[in-house]
Amino acid sequence: MGKEKLELPKEEYQQMLDRIKVISNVIDNNLQQHPVAKINSQIKDHISAAVDELHKAVQYIKDND
Repeated sequence: MGKEKLELPKEEYQQMLDRIKVISNVIDNNLQQHPVAKINSQIKDHISAAVDELHKAVQYIKDND
């Protein structure tokens, strides 16, 4: 990904980072820790992939801040 300067006020990006953290916590507590995800690796893998993408978004924001 090319280096792009983020254009909105810094507070907007901080809010986005906070929201991603909240959603990641909800996913962990309610989906990854769910018994169905624990016994079915395919379901768990899909959920983990979603979390990985959220972490990529966080890293992108931090790298382009």
